[in-house]
Formats: sequence, structure tokens, C-alpha cells
Amino acid sequence: MSTSRRDFLARSAQLGVLLGAGVPLLQACGSKSGSSGGKVDPIADGLKPEKGPLKLFNYADYVNPDVIKAFESKYGVKVEITTFDSDSEAITKLANGAVKVDVHHSASPATVGRLIEGKLLRKLNKTYIPNFTNVLDAFTSPSYDPGSMFTVPYTIFSTGIGYRADRIDAATVEAKGWDLLWDPKYKGQVEIIDDYREGLALAMLHKGLNDVKDLNTSDKAVLEQAGKDLASLVGLVNVKVTIDGYKDIPEGTVTVAQCWNADMLTATGYLPSGVDASVIGYWYPKDDIGVVNSDCMGVMANATNPVLAHLYLDFMLDKANAELNFQTNYYLPAVKGLDADYLISKGYVPENLRNAVLSADQQKKGVPFLTLPEATDTLWQDTWSKFTAGG
Repeated sequence: MSTSRRDFLARSAQLGVLLGAGVPLLQACGSKSGSSGGKVDPIADGLKPEKGPLKLFNYADYVNPDVIKAFESKYGVKVEITTFDSDSEAITKLANGAVKVDVHHSASPATVGRLIEGKLLRKLNKTYIPNFTNVLDAFTSPSYDPGSMFTVPYTIFSTGIGYRADRIDAATVEAKGWDLLWDPKYKGQVEIIDDYREGLALAMLHKGLNDVKDLNTSDKAVLEQAGKDLASLVGLVNVKVTIDGYKDIPEGTVTVAQCWNADMLTATGYLPSGVDASVIGYWYPKDDIGVVNSDCMGVMANATNPVLAHLYLDFMLDKANAELNFQTNYYLPAVKGLDADYLISKGYVPENLRNAVLSADQQKKGVPFLTLPEATDTLWQDTWSKFTAGG
């Protein structure tokens, strides 16, 4: 798993205010004088692929170079990757025309709505994407893009609890769930993710608010209560706000941490010499709803190589290519056949981290962070800032 992707997720929280500021700009892009200068209607059937180069827009180190080489070899083209540091940077640069690319490789559900409304993405012609049939059922028509008209999923990831299984048994974790992070027994050994959406959603899940409306709420009272519940972590457990659970859990400097499932899938690489992977555990609610997010790929409205872009999306949805890609970033592909049984049988995932691979039911019930109205987004950020500032 790329540390860059993890870093950038956290940094998006700090830069998130740019997203609100970018709304008028994105709306302008839909006008005739807008900077996108492209077409939003699907491309025609039966077109030949362009000669490239195919230009991708992605986080650094978030796609396996071997997969890119395989695509280049298959279609006889070159691939160029332009990177961005955060979701807010990506959407701003696309809106103001600072970059011109063919494929947005990793759009977030929290902002893809702005890309669609701003007419920056082109509707897909799925005759060029036969591998769309490989997409997990829960992501064929996601709430952020009904019918997958503009995007296909790239990766999926859940938010749960990583823990030291040699200090807390799985039955205790299952019994306590989110309450584990508020348990004074682990004072000085608790971390939560440094991200305003993740942090406040955690507090809401702790209270039992766990549906789409709750975790994307505009209710000021709910947010204020979430802020108070987070603040209580300071006195109860002396909580640390960070994105370092992927190394702090295996190194043993903390015992429990709110984290992404990919953090624990890659954590074995940070274990001290001689320490077995069985000391690492991951919990995600089996029956209740939790946070499940994704990154998705779309063809830009002003793409120079729209046919080639469609073929790239199709290539990434091929099971063999998705499996190869998983081996470098440990974010789960949204592709059928790469379930827990398969990944464990291939040795990619240890049996004790089976919970870090989402079941079909968890995928279906999981709640994504959707695009918030500007005023609501500001309220979320202000509530989080008050907590991190100790207010």
C-alpha cells in the first residue's frame, strides 16, 4: 500500500476548504466559456483507439508500474501519469484547466458529484468496457454516481479498528466495537485518523448513528455532539490524532487505532524481526453499518484520447490486472473473485486479517462520504478544528 495515498487522504482534511471554494469554478466549467472545453455525451460505438500517449491523473505510487507496462504493451502506446497531493488539489486543477488529462484515476465519492455537475467528466460508453460485468454488485450503481454513468470503481476501503491481538482478544473487540476507543484501560495507547470526515463519523458510529443520512449529516446538533464525544477521548484515553496506525500497531507503540483496512493489510511489513503477523487484528462491524469508501475512475470531458481512456478503465477491471495491482497498494479492487477466501489462498492476506477484506454484505451496507453542501462542509471542518485545537 502506498504511504503517499494514506498521507494524501489525511492532507485532504486540511485542504478541504478548497473544495467549497471550487464550487463556483466548477459550475463555470459547465458553460461554453468554461475551461473544460470538452463533451459530456458518450463517445460513439466502434471507434478505433487513439495513438496516445494516454494521460492519467492519480496519486503518486497508487498503481502498479507492471500494470501500466502491460497496458502499454497491449495497445502499443505510452502512458504518462501526472500526480496530485490531495483530492482538493485534483479537483481544483481540473476545474481551472491547470492540467489536461484523459483519465481521473482516483476521484473520491465526496467530490465526484462536483466533477459531474461541473461537466468535467464524460458519460461512459460501456461497449468499450465489457469488464464492467466484473464490478462488485455493490458498486455497479453507487449512490455518488447512480448507474455508473460517469465512473467505474478503482479501489474500495473500509474504516475500522486495528489492534494488537496479543493484548486484546478478538471476542473483546467484537463485544465492545467502537466503544473500545473510549476505554480508559488503553489510555495513552489509542489513535484516531487525522481526517475530519473520518473522525466525526467515528463519533457518530459510537453513538449508533450509522446510516447514509447520519454520516453525511447537515444537522448542527448532531455534529456538535460528535465534537463533544471526540473531545471526551482526550481525558479518557489521551487520544493521538494521526495517520500512523499502519506502523504504530505492528511496532506496538499503540494498542488500538481507528484505521483503514489497507493499513492493517500492509502492517505486516512493519513488524519487528521475529514477530508473527498474528499479533495484528482488524475489526469492522459484521452486522451494523460502517464507513466504506472508494476511489473511482472517469474519462475527462476534454480527453484527447477518449477511446483509449475507456480501454484503460476496462483493463483495470480485468481480474488478473486488478489482482496484480492489489499486490503493490493493498487497497481492495472492486472486482469480483478477489474475496477473502481467494486472497488468503494466494497468500496475499493472512487468515487472521480476514476481517480486513469486506464481505459482499458489508460492501452493500457500507456508507460512503458523499459530497456535502459548502455550508455543511464548513460546519464539519469547523467542528473538527475545534476538537483538534483542544477547544
